[in-house]
Amino acid sequence: MKFYQSIRFRIVAGTLLFGSLLIILNAGITFFVLGHNISKMIQNLMETEMDTFLYKYEKDRATPLPHSKYINMFKGLEMVPEKYRDLVKDLDLTSGVHTISPIKSGKHPVHVGVIQLPDTPVPYYMVFYGRQFFEENSSLHPKEILMLSLALLLIPGIIIGYITSRMLYAPVVRLMGQIKGLNPDKLPDRFYNKHAPNEIGMLTRTIEETMNRINAFIQREKQFTRDASHELRTPLTVVKGAVEIMELQPEVKNNPLLKKPMQRIVESVQNMETTIETFLWLAREESELKDSCPVEPVIQKVVNDYQYLIENKDITLEINMQYNKSLNVREEVLYITVTNLVRNAIQFTTRGTIIITLEEAFIEIRDTGEGIENNQLDSVTQTHIKGKDSQGFGLGLSIVSRLCKRFGWKLDIDSQLGKGTRVRILWQDI
Repeated sequence: MKFYQSIRFRIVAGTLLFGSLLIILNAGITFFVLGHNISKMIQNLMETEMDTFLYKYEKDRATPLPHSKYINMFKGLEMVPEKYRDLVKDLDLTSGVHTISPIKSGKHPVHVGVIQLPDTPVPYYMVFYGRQFFEENSSLHPKEILMLSLALLLIPGIIIGYITSRMLYAPVVRLMGQIKGLNPDKLPDRFYNKHAPNEIGMLTRTIEETMNRINAFIQREKQFTRDASHELRTPLTVVKGAVEIMELQPEVKNNPLLKKPMQRIVESVQNMETTIETFLWLAREESELKDSCPVEPVIQKVVNDYQYLIENKDITLEINMQYNKSLNVREEVLYITVTNLVRNAIQFTTRGTIIITLEEAFIEIRDTGEGIENNQLDSVTQTHIKGKDSQGFGLGLSIVSRLCKRFGWKLDIDSQLGKGTRVRILWQDI
């Protein structure tokens, strides 16, 4: 599993996201309050400057207009700089300080004081250079402060999130290790008591109860499989022995009308034995990967066993061995897989060619039979799905598909209606 798909990543990402939201929210509130306080401070400063000027003006009409690095006084609207003129032309001429909000966001508000002297017809405008004041008296802009805060959060946030995720995920990791070491056939008694009575303990108890139910179901299925296989093999053995005795009788040997039905009985018994053996293998839990099986002898055995099916058909069966391949499976498993594919090819081919090819990467069975409709290709590996002329139970490709999944092989089927079918099994070690 990739790290970004894990719970740990979600915890780290959640910690960083939560911290980022807190910083942005706190910064927004701080900047809003700070901006309001600064605006109030500037307004008080200008009011003080205006009162000082008026006081001096009453004492001395020749007192100079206020002028400093950040404050300047202009007599009349015509003397106001052009960039401020449109902002102040509609102001109330009543004496006082006015705060003009900028049209564009991100700009500093403009503070303008209006003074109406009794002996002067035009008003005086006192302008505070807020932008210059902030640029010269602040080392960082609000955006820079916010970005720096977020950057400083990343390293401790990642460390804290990772440590927190390990602490929170540690019980789950221990539980995973304990579950991996469990034997489904021998579950420990009261397994959930080894964990604290918290969410992990509740999860452990649920897993134990579920595994006990599954184990009981598996035991019932195994018992049923053993009983069913025994009960089915007994009559098959009797039928097979009886058929062998009957085939030796002169009445059967010399009677062609009896020979064909006897052959069909033999075929049915053989197919039933193969089916039972297949189901037994699928019912077992172990993968049986310890034995090495050469593929070529198995193919030869399948062809020999089913040679009688093409005796009365205009079919040529070719075997093309390009590589001496061996697989880590039991011979019976490979025999069952190849048998179902070859039997299907023979059953649905009335004339033409069946080619069995063995390569290093795959085994392929290609025929020139009826083919499969395109809308049925996706469902042919399902149970009881069969062709219209099939005499079986629709289990062949389903069994092959289940065996391929069991051993990690890939089943690839390509077919064209009326032209034939190509079935390929790609081995797991390719």
